[in-house]
Amino acid sequence: MAFEEKEMKEQEQAFLAIKDEFSRLTAQLDGMCQEAGLSAEDLKKTLEEKLPPELEKALNQAKEEAARAGQARAAQAGPAQSAPAGRSGRGRPGAVKI
Repeated sequence: MAFEEKEMKEQEQAFLAIKDEFSRLTAQLDGMCQEAGLSAEDLKKTLEEKLPPELEKALNQAKEEAARAGQARAAQAGPAQSAPAGRSGRGRPGAVKI
């Protein structure tokens, strides 16, 4: 039972982290749209249209940059890697090194 509660808490924390990230990105998008003078309706119409090659290239670059940033954040948020299980420097209790 304790394992299930621990797992549930970990999942809840992961969910909250994703929710916070989504909120941050939504706020960032709203700010960018406001700076560009676009409304939500204008943005939807623009996304439905065929993009010019220059804009499509810039969009792909932005997506790649966002993916790299997301991977970097995921790596930072992940568990710390422990030392290899090989020789740790400490032997078994009572064992003598030769």
